[in-house]
Amino acid sequence: MTRADVAAAAVAAGLVGWFWWQGERFIAANGPTFDEAAHLAAGVTSWATGDFRFNPEDPPLMKWWWAVPAVVGRPPASAAVTAAPDHWRAGNALLYESGVPSADVLTPARRMNLAVGCGVVLVAGWWAYRSRGRLAGLAAAAFAAVDPTLQALACVLSTDVGLAFFAPLTSYLLWEYAGRPARTLLAATGVSLGLLLSTKFSAVGAVAGLVAAGGVYVLRGGVLALPGVTPTREGRGRAAVDLLFRLGVIAAVTLAATYGFAGFGEWGRGLRFQVARSAAGGDFYLLGERSQTGWYHYFLIAVGLKLPVGLLVASLLGGVSPAKSTRSYGWVLLVPVVFFALASYSRVDLGVRVVLPAVVFLYVLAGRLAAPGPYRLPRLVVLAGCLGWAAAAGWRAAPHQLAYLNELAGELPLADSNLDWGQGLPALKAYMDREGIEAVHLAYFGTDRPEAHGLRYHALPGFGRVGLVGGVPIPAAADRCIVVVSATHLAGLYLPDPDLYRRLRDRPPTAVLGGCLFVYDLTDDEEAGRRVRALVTLPLPRRPVGRV
Repeated sequence: MTRADVAAAAVAAGLVGWFWWQGERFIAANGPTFDEAAHLAAGVTSWATGDFRFNPEDPPLMKWWWAVPAVVGRPPASAAVTAAPDHWRAGNALLYESGVPSADVLTPARRMNLAVGCGVVLVAGWWAYRSRGRLAGLAAAAFAAVDPTLQALACVLSTDVGLAFFAPLTSYLLWEYAGRPARTLLAATGVSLGLLLSTKFSAVGAVAGLVAAGGVYVLRGGVLALPGVTPTREGRGRAAVDLLFRLGVIAAVTLAATYGFAGFGEWGRGLRFQVARSAAGGDFYLLGERSQTGWYHYFLIAVGLKLPVGLLVASLLGGVSPAKSTRSYGWVLLVPVVFFALASYSRVDLGVRVVLPAVVFLYVLAGRLAAPGPYRLPRLVVLAGCLGWAAAAGWRAAPHQLAYLNELAGELPLADSNLDWGQGLPALKAYMDREGIEAVHLAYFGTDRPEAHGLRYHALPGFGRVGLVGGVPIPAAADRCIVVVSATHLAGLYLPDPDLYRRLRDRPPTAVLGGCLFVYDLTDDEEAGRRVRALVTLPLPRRPVGRV
């Protein structure tokens, strides 16, 4: 190993360390998001009972991984978790009825996911290094390490990060295999493909992209065949099919293993469940509009507003920068394009997290600006500017990267997991302590419990609470009338009346906490305060039965 290799390895380690440090800051500053407790409880239950029907919305791999610290630590809530009638109540029991602070239960699991996020940084950097050189690899890893969207989703229990790790890893391994077929690479690719399918059901879109990329590679003269096989020109298609079959067998065995083999049938049932629910539509929001069926252009806009502009510019320029060969482009371009197109067609518009696997390929493309070739010096100058721009965006967003929107975003252009996933209660507690506020009227979106953070509040209509609604009454004669509304509810989502808080949206907030909770001081507006207090008589929406 040369000195340059040692220096590059040290820089890469520093980038991973930076990513981890920012992750620790995020974990400390943000409360549980909507699905985390349910996901973790499902993982604990799977370990304890071997039953995978408890949370059919996602395959078990990531839930198993997250639950390892809880299972090893034998959490006191484990009995209550396995006895709960559904994963929402089980999650509630795990975080809030175990006698252990919810942060002590959740933080170790979040760190397990953060480790997967570090893996994403390394995969992006390694692929760029292998294809375009050392500097390109470091640039790709740097873009990944400073991306606030990847950072946020790596720090919450979201299966999207597992998919974002295995999708580019499988594509990279196939790219390597195409260059030098070997049995070890064949086995590694098949196992990675199986693990990809065991992270999230939308992984079938990534598999479609891999098949498309392989087909284009063969049509353009490449060879995909079993090790030791040299097909004729006419036999390349048959050889590729043989390879695909062999990979499929390895992947199927790997996927079945994540279900303990006996529960393998749950994967098919879960996939059908997701397809049926996607067809049923949902409650989606984009640029001030709501829809029950979503939009085909949703993810194009969401990516354009959620990713740092520096990353977007660098990946666009990297995709058209000079290259020695374009034969390998399919693995970097077709896989994410097909996945992105299928996600857009499905119109499950819950957030940019749905297309996170496609975003990872942008890091690799951005790193291409550092590749050897014509106009390298100008490309390096542009690369430095774009990377600095992206890094500044990530630094400003910390430690509330989940709510990050770039310079192109207007007022409340997105909601739900793009901005407000229920994570803001610690920021509200800090604000109330700082401002000397005893209690607030709270319209909260999420499954976290305000009581767990020591908040005194009067519940306004909101969505997500598991169990009885808590809170304390606030008399009309109280000294201050402070109203706090989650951004998702301010946008009108998941409420019986979408216009419930529209009057508040029309006035400037006193503060915005963590980018997701809007604070309004109505102390001097008696009529507005009266209208808000009247809202508590409305029925609260029922808790959710499931989410993607």
